Amino acid sequence: MNSEKQIEEELQEKNLNAPRLSPADIDRVIVGESYTILPSGKAIICELMLKNGFSVRGESACVSRKNFNEEIGRKIARENARNKIWELEGYLLQQNLLPVTLDTLAIAKVCHEINRVYCQSIGDYSQPKWEDAPHWQRDSAVSGVHFHLSNPDAGPSGSHENWLEDKEADGWKYGPLKNPERKEHPCMIPYAQLPVEQQMKDALFVTVVKAMGY
Repeated sequence: MNSEKQIEEELQEKNLNAPRLSPADIDRVIVGESYTILPSGKAIICELMLKNGFSVRGESACVSRKNFNEEIGRKIARENARNKIWELEGYLLQQNLLPVTLDTLAIAKVCHEINRVYCQSIGDYSQPKWEDAPHWQRDSAVSGVHFHLSNPDAGPSGSHENWLEDKEADGWKYGPLKNPERKEHPCMIPYAQLPVEQQMKDALFVTVVKAMGY
């Protein structure tokens, strides 16, 4: 059977470079691992921690305890755990590849511009116009629109939690000041802990999507 490396090389040779996952993408989301030998002495479980806090587990077992080898068991259990990440990351990639229609972009642009004007009203002039916004910021608005179109009953708290999950998956963390280079943001906290003026941003976002998209 071809190894992941061989398959990846073949994909590159054939210029099959449409959005897809690579072995490096899978390894990139793994931030820790641990192993547990079960009391039977014939099985071992590997838990891989992912960068967003989720974890996956894989198992290796043998029929005879005499054949148990911890090093081999670790390798097999880790591979079985790692294989599960392909499915999870594949789902996430597919979700991010949902068609971005002109209507979706229009709604996202309006949400962004209303957020920008609202920020100015509370003394925050850091938000650029939609045309000048970096790709990650526009992508975030589009993701928020997709979320609410797919979850019409979600409210402001759901909007923030979706934003929070996207940011965490992209490596952002809490910071007292917004810093895109360091991927830090003061709103990387639960919705209930947000100041009222920050909660208002989510309320405005939901209102615009409902008015334009439903």
